[in-house]
Amino acid sequence: MTNTKEALDAAFKPKSIAIIGASNNMSKLGAADLRKVNDFGYSGNIFPVNPNEEKVQGYKAYKSVLDIPDEVDRAVIILPTKHVLKVVKECAEKGVKVAQIYSAGFGEFGEHGKKIEQDMLSVAKQYGMRIIGPNCIGTYCPSGGITFTDSKNPVKGSIAFVSQSGGIAHDVVSNGDTHDIYYSKVISVGNCIDLDHSDFIEYLLDDSDTKVIGLYVESVKNGKRLAKTLSKVTPNKPVVILKGGRTSAGNKSVSSHTGNLAGDYEVWKALFNQTNTLYVHSMEEMFTALKCLQYLQVNENRNIAMIGNGGGASVLATDVCEELWLDLAQLEESSIDELHQLGVSESNHNINPIDLPARAITANEGQTFTKIMSILANDNNISYILFHINLIPLSNYMNLRETLSNMFKQFDLLDDLNVNVVGVLRTNGDPKLIEEKLNATKSFLSSKGIPVLSTIEQGLFGISMMARHGENEARKEVSYAADY
Repeated sequence: MTNTKEALDAAFKPKSIAIIGASNNMSKLGAADLRKVNDFGYSGNIFPVNPNEEKVQGYKAYKSVLDIPDEVDRAVIILPTKHVLKVVKECAEKGVKVAQIYSAGFGEFGEHGKKIEQDMLSVAKQYGMRIIGPNCIGTYCPSGGITFTDSKNPVKGSIAFVSQSGGIAHDVVSNGDTHDIYYSKVISVGNCIDLDHSDFIEYLLDDSDTKVIGLYVESVKNGKRLAKTLSKVTPNKPVVILKGGRTSAGNKSVSSHTGNLAGDYEVWKALFNQTNTLYVHSMEEMFTALKCLQYLQVNENRNIAMIGNGGGASVLATDVCEELWLDLAQLEESSIDELHQLGVSESNHNINPIDLPARAITANEGQTFTKIMSILANDNNISYILFHINLIPLSNYMNLRETLSNMFKQFDLLDDLNVNVVGVLRTNGDPKLIEEKLNATKSFLSSKGIPVLSTIEQGLFGISMMARHGENEARKEVSYAADY
């Protein structure tokens, strides 16, 4: 039997691919799959399999995978359901390491489909081949030149994502650039008749390209194994899970999607807590958590300072802090004195959050803002700084791009300090403001390791995720010390 590591190496970084169902008809999925890996820069051997074609998109075509004269690491099966079992057997006989079955219509359609799944698995085990899917869109790996999207810009990142939904896997990759999140590997797992969530998570534990693991899961066939795997992984790498099918209606939807039962969500929450797994309740929260885990440093403390324009926003943010168990830091006396000298606070008066009008926050070509940030960053009582800037009033009476440039260009001063900075740039949806926000994000903030979010609530949620991860890290150190 091909071991899991060898199979997943072939799934993410194959030396050769057979695309079974490849086509010259560009409206078909088999044509799109071949085109995408070509456009993405895959450099290995590609073997289209189509009994009706001599060539497919310029490549020599083969009538069967058995006719390919070279070794095949990975096979992608994109065929009508009725042909899949026969082709799986041919792939197994060929010695393919891993077969990814794109085709749907198996276990999620009832007992007959489940019987075909078992027959495919039996054949694969007989010959030592591993299976991803069925009912999945495959793997994404920029360093391996493998993709299931139309992206032609393979940016390598440090986040891996495992998804039971092909649609969510696709959304995760296609929205990555928008969210400043970049991936090492993404996998759509489908019905998991062979390789499942635990296999992928264990593999990613030892993957040097991956620092953070995200997971969308609807159901698992072996909950005890997943719990054991998460307990093994979370002391070393943070895992963020979004569970689909949390309600009774959602549970029924899972059954029709994958053919499995989702289980009681209270049991899942207990599993997350026992294994120190971070969990979220929406894709928006998932993106926020992944972004902060990607950029920020581990810190178990929950002491934060906030600075921004908008008094009402600061009041609401204070409420959110309490709801997320975050603490507004008591500033050091030296910080209060320096802020007083800048005209920001009254003498001997702790001021956190710091609320400044737009003109004050941009004063002296942005130097006032930078000085305040520097004072907070040097305060030993502060672990996180959240700055929030409403771009709407700034855009009304100043050159926004120049203003943001002046405010952020001196952030190099914060690079070596033991503090995490999260930015919030608020807009009203105006395309011009969004463009300026993206420019500021790409030009200054992301390059300095500062995650930028759209709302204060998102920023504080991201910080709470980091604090929870930091607490897990602290517990790990304590347990390791006890072992010695």
